[in-house]
Amino acid sequence: MTQRLANLRILVADDQMDVARTLCRPLHKEGARLRFAADGHTALQAIDTHPFDLLLIDMKMPPEEWGGLWLLRQLKERKCRIPSLVLSGEGSKQQVIEALRLDAVDWVVKDTAGEELLDRCAATLTDRLGASLEVATHRLPTPLAHRLARYVRATDPDKKIHEGLHALESILRFAAVLGLSSTPPAPLRGITPDRLAAPSMGTWFDLCTALANRPDAGSDFRRVHSWITPERADHQPIQSLISVRNALAHGRETPTADQADQLDQLLRRFAHRATSSWCADLAVPTSMTYDGTQYTLEVLTLHGVGKPAPSTVSTPTPVITGQPILTSRDGTLLPLAPWLLAHTEPASGTVRCLQFDGLQRAKGGLTPDAPFRYARTDDGSGLPAVHHSQAHWLTLAQWTT
Repeated sequence: MTQRLANLRILVADDQMDVARTLCRPLHKEGARLRFAADGHTALQAIDTHPFDLLLIDMKMPPEEWGGLWLLRQLKERKCRIPSLVLSGEGSKQQVIEALRLDAVDWVVKDTAGEELLDRCAATLTDRLGASLEVATHRLPTPLAHRLARYVRATDPDKKIHEGLHALESILRFAAVLGLSSTPPAPLRGITPDRLAAPSMGTWFDLCTALANRPDAGSDFRRVHSWITPERADHQPIQSLISVRNALAHGRETPTADQADQLDQLLRRFAHRATSSWCADLAVPTSMTYDGTQYTLEVLTLHGVGKPAPSTVSTPTPVITGQPILTSRDGTLLPLAPWLLAHTEPASGTVRCLQFDGLQRAKGGLTPDAPFRYARTDDGSGLPAVHHSQAHWLTLAQWTT
């Protein structure tokens, strides 16, 4: 029998640890991966460093008298959308009402939690996971949103699993782009020149794994990577799906219904975690001014499958206009070129993202000036000729063994 909460991650914030563990035993039996925090500050630290699908928050815990409300306020200020259920005791109705105003989705009375908690958690997560892919097509960065939208639109079972595997590859590729952009170059174990010159789905996965083992890997990369592989045990399902992709490419087998379901659950979990916790924007600066103390960037924000949205970003350091950056919650900007480039179509003014897709090989093999090859991240037609001073083999070679 399938466990109702299999592979779903739940943070329980409650200062009565023994009581919390007892209440959550049914969740554990149904496959939930539980983590406990004794106060709001510890819970916030856990949320900053680990992915969660659901929060269970006790109203009366540190800090202050009603630490659950303190935690909900912090999450609301950070625009964190992880669904929260509050655990209330007798005499806390006013606090429960305030919790709902702070975006808690439901509440459970502690005295009856033994009978109700599992069903409430399962109902909340079923609802959020069911809507996660559609929400992702509107909220996530364009390179992810377009591929997930294609998966959502597919109705034929064979086409759907093909699109799902492409969507999974796009997630691994986007995470790798963030890792390569934010980590100092150094040879990565298992990443050879031939693999990076023509990267496959397995290459992107191994690249992410190798980058995650680097202590100096960027925080944005670690966050995105954790949404798809929170723990070492989560590697095996992805490796299995990579084998499915390889078998399909060589016409060796047809994916089973169980494999299609595994892929769907994996994509939904990623979409749920990303849309609940994403606090950064993919943007292309179009102009920059300096007032003597800081730079003001006019940018086009690239999220969802719609047109780029104009916005403004302030930064103490200049950036190169016309090329993608990641703007994070703490105000830092991460340039993504040459791994991700932007191209503005002269006729329509439409901005499109182009992603690194290997090297353009010459007959003589790899040469120091062999240029990068790029692929579109959307459904646009035609691939424009693009150039970047670092988009060549020597940049790539720094990462290979």
